[in-house]
Amino acid sequence: MKLIEILYSLFIVSILASSAWFAYSFSLPNNTRAALTTLYAIKHARMLSLIDHSKLGYIGFGDIYSFARVDSKRLLQNNAHFYWQLQFHTSGIYTKNSLSIYRDTPRFANTTDFDRRPLAGDIVALHIGTTQCLSGYNNTNITGFCKDNALFDFRLHESTRLQTLTLQSPTTCQERDTFRFYFDDFSKVLCGQRLHTPNSLQRILVGNMMIFVEPQTGYAFL
Repeated sequence: MKLIEILYSLFIVSILASSAWFAYSFSLPNNTRAALTTLYAIKHARMLSLIDHSKLGYIGFGDIYSFARVDSKRLLQNNAHFYWQLQFHTSGIYTKNSLSIYRDTPRFANTTDFDRRPLAGDIVALHIGTTQCLSGYNNTNITGFCKDNALFDFRLHESTRLQTLTLQSPTTCQERDTFRFYFDDFSKVLCGQRLHTPNSLQRILVGNMMIFVEPQTGYAFL
């Protein structure tokens, strides 16, 4: 075999090996990216709470917000549950290990009244640059504007193959198949049905990385 043929064969083999390596690399969980996305989500929700006050958030709705199943009168009057919240979806086929930033709304039906799910009619946060919805909730039940317009990065299981997303701190922020943080008007973390502030530092395990959230200020760090 001529030298040029040997070199050409080695070149082809190296390309195939590189392709296999890249394919393998992209198939591995990217815990760093997942952790940074989660950290961004916490900080984004915290900033929304500071700049978009729970009471000021009603201004401008008036009669314009007329989603049929939302009680717009109560929406303008009630602010007890109208905080920005970050929900960590940890189960489900389409929502496993995903994030949603939104405001829940009052409904006429008891089954969906402040039901703690980012359904149609709820107010979902948008990405500043792309106006994509910051929610990894399933495409069937989410508000119409967000259908096929959600930020892919917030679906951590799909975008980074994240296998572990858990709340390590045993607090009322933990719920069945999910956990969530509400942020009050001063970015303090609130949890549970009665919306109280946890006493201890909140620890979120994202893959093999830990994120800490200070409950009195909402400040988050790796």
